[in-house]
Amino acid sequence: MKKKLLGVLALSVLALVSCNKDPKADAGLTSQEKALKAAVESYVPNVIYKIYGNLADETETLYNQLSALKEKDTYAQADIAKICATFLSARKWWEQSEAFLYGAATAYGIDPHIDSWPLDKDKLVKSLSNAETIADLDAEGAGAVDEVGAASLGFHGIEFIIFRNGANRKASALNGVEDDEAFAGRNVTGKSEVIFATAVAEDLRNYCFELQAAWDPACPADRVKLVEDELELNTLMDSGLTYGENLLQTGKAGSTYRSWPEAVSSILVAGCSNICNEVANTKIGTAHYVNSQDYDPDYIESPYSKKSYQDFKDNILSIQYSLYGGQGLDSAASASVMQFLKDNGWAKAAEMESALKAAVASLDACLASGKAFVDDPAAAVAETAIVKINALDALLNEAADWISKL
Repeated sequence: MKKKLLGVLALSVLALVSCNKDPKADAGLTSQEKALKAAVESYVPNVIYKIYGNLADETETLYNQLSALKEKDTYAQADIAKICATFLSARKWWEQSEAFLYGAATAYGIDPHIDSWPLDKDKLVKSLSNAETIADLDAEGAGAVDEVGAASLGFHGIEFIIFRNGANRKASALNGVEDDEAFAGRNVTGKSEVIFATAVAEDLRNYCFELQAAWDPACPADRVKLVEDELELNTLMDSGLTYGENLLQTGKAGSTYRSWPEAVSSILVAGCSNICNEVANTKIGTAHYVNSQDYDPDYIESPYSKKSYQDFKDNILSIQYSLYGGQGLDSAASASVMQFLKDNGWAKAAEMESALKAAVASLDACLASGKAFVDDPAAAVAETAIVKINALDALLNEAADWISKL
């Protein structure tokens, strides 16, 4: 565990602010390096800090809502609807963060902990059927989730409880006994399921707090304290910097990035290309290509809510926002990687922007097809999306190679 004192936190923030305002900070940089630096200084707070902050907020709300539901004797459909809406909002922020998994999400094992699939339903059945496990989850919350097993945790463990067949779970089902065929003869009550979902939501919230704290030095102090002191999780790199500070201090002592071209190339390859390739060839391709040696019809993300295509689109939007320099942007900010490529004469800048738009459009077509990915993974629209997303991936790698040689 690496602890960060509040005084050090405040000094770090002040140092960053003063550094960004000090013209001497750019001394010795070429005009291209200055432009790349400006792009990163837009990207880090306006994409990463914003998305991780919203993710932390929404998972906190999700936990609070489930915790309140757990205390009720009977469950109302309106309460379930609110929980499902919050879940989908949190899910959106998570999927829009996957173009920067190269930081704390991977280094601290957060990504597999909160977002592994397919759900281990056999393990879940055993956990929900075990009165001792349910009692521990009820009393200890997230402190007892190790009893459940990693493949039943995170977003998809909760998804199974609150969604079925692409719809919000019925209050009548949660007020009764689990009727999924895998639970036949187990007499698992909805009450046990809500206890399980609440504990998993607390665990999810905790790790999303860690993500925010590990990137943003201005993460709320109470969240940092929970992560560091109570959970004893990491928030700092070995250098003593957050991942955000590490990027923003490129070229300085302590940063793992020696130059601005190296930093931006890493954003494009370790970040954007990584998720681009995963969406096309793993998230879609594994269940789509029936004759592939890697074919697995059960390897489908978000099957219970039937939101796979939305997940995939949010992943590509994660790339879009990283390139454009701000969450929610549909055109490049003046200080952004995309604008840098345009302004500095990369011959394929327009082609890459067109490929980005085509990738997003291909997933819009999937969403508009009227059939969820889980219901027809071999669909032609899925094939088109694979092709368009791979085309974008190739250009992301070309852009990174061009920048790395500046």
